[in-house]
Amino acid sequence: MPVRFIQITDIHLSDRRDTTTYHALSWAIQEATRQAPDFIVVSGDMTTYGTKASERLILEAFQNVSVPVFYTLGNAEHRSSVSIFPQTQTQHHTQNGILFLFPNTSRGHISADERSNLQAHASTSHQTAIITHYPIDALNKDSAQWLTGFLSQNNIELYVAGHKHIHHTRQTGSCLAFITRGIDPDKASGHLPGISLFERSDNGEWAETFIPWSYDITLMPSNIAPLPSPVGWSIQGDPILAVQETRSTDLNVLEIRPNKLTFSVTALKAEILGLRNNRPLYLSWHLPNLSWNNETNCIDGIAEMVNHVAIAQEIGVNHLTVHVPHISAHQMTDDVWIQFEETYDTLFRNAVSSGIRLAIENVHNNPGIKPTDPSCKFATNIDNYVKWIHVLQNRFADISNSQVGAHFDVGHARNNGEYGNIYPLSDWYARVGKYILGYHIHQIRNHPNTGKLENHKEMFSLFEQRISYAGFLHAWSTKQINRAPLFVEIRNDNERRRSTQRLHQLFLRASEIKTSTDLPLSFSA
Repeated sequence: MPVRFIQITDIHLSDRRDTTTYHALSWAIQEATRQAPDFIVVSGDMTTYGTKASERLILEAFQNVSVPVFYTLGNAEHRSSVSIFPQTQTQHHTQNGILFLFPNTSRGHISADERSNLQAHASTSHQTAIITHYPIDALNKDSAQWLTGFLSQNNIELYVAGHKHIHHTRQTGSCLAFITRGIDPDKASGHLPGISLFERSDNGEWAETFIPWSYDITLMPSNIAPLPSPVGWSIQGDPILAVQETRSTDLNVLEIRPNKLTFSVTALKAEILGLRNNRPLYLSWHLPNLSWNNETNCIDGIAEMVNHVAIAQEIGVNHLTVHVPHISAHQMTDDVWIQFEETYDTLFRNAVSSGIRLAIENVHNNPGIKPTDPSCKFATNIDNYVKWIHVLQNRFADISNSQVGAHFDVGHARNNGEYGNIYPLSDWYARVGKYILGYHIHQIRNHPNTGKLENHKEMFSLFEQRISYAGFLHAWSTKQINRAPLFVEIRNDNERRRSTQRLHQLFLRASEIKTSTDLPLSFSA
């Protein structure tokens, strides 16, 4: 008889129910139920940090499923030491004469006990399949070699794994091996996140059907209507050249970020006037940093900031982007907090009073930095970031119609040391979305030589390995996050131009895109 099972993998659920990830999981369970499989396997990285709360949400989500559900751990479950998913022995299940094994590969290797269990169970059946978290080539060298031999010696028909957030199929001897993309809406690469249906025919052939996450898309209108698109760019360097380049396009959204104030303000005003006479314009000025000086116990950058704000007001910007204070979290004592709070009030009060939006940008930690490290930066966790925004909103609450909120950099939230695991992007959308006044959009990827994660890289697709914008577009469409200006912030000029036009064209086609499956899998050149 045929066998049909659903694999749901790499959910990376946090402790919250209001995230895009939870929406994606709910869809996955509903769709899996509709497919009426013989059973479901949840193959690891069910949670983002292995907390009891997130694991309870997983178990609750599957509790009313009518078919058997089997779980195998992923590496994410070990990020916390309080996992409630104990897995002390190899799980197994027999369906229509086929033996299914669910070994624990969550540590990146196959332990001696797991090897013994696999050998003991495989010897009892001529038709065997394995579903687990780690792909063969992601295991350590010894385990990968052992497993390759085991698959061949025991005529294993099928090997299914997740972990990499990609989709890949290969033949390993007589075994058909799959790596599947998974359901995480912030990491699934190459396509929308989704689930996989595996079917074995009567003649013993396995086939996989990938079912992508389907949700309604509403790209427009944005919060800055009547602009035809909320997409523009952020250009570092000479602001006059930035305005001139923008005028050569059909963009209506621009952020300038002068390195030096050596340009002619008169010439800049003339260029901006010419651009505004040509089209509606949403203009932002990215300000320099205010940082803490440990030697003087004072704030550095105030004089420079005064000059920047004065010119920004003179040219008539709509929006000021400024980072949170540049200081480590452990140095942000109550006294220092008050100094920064009063300084922001003094520097920006006049601008906010004149109707300019004040948008506070999140910063990021270097890869590997933990919350307890002395160099962990202030407001790189969501709690302190939101708290800082609240404090400034209260500071300017006496100003009628003041607009103070977040300038959300997606890449900074994703590439954020250990906080990148503790707080997935879906949590940022849920917690920060209603405060957002603008975005920095880009991709992050590993440097080809050093392997170090780098921000501000070109966007070749909505669904890339480090940042999938599937979750972002769900949050945007449902208005969980504000439909604010999207500033493409990419350092390389040609990469910035290509990425901006790709995203801009997507929004110009808003009327054609009704559901997630209408989204392009890649951008045209």
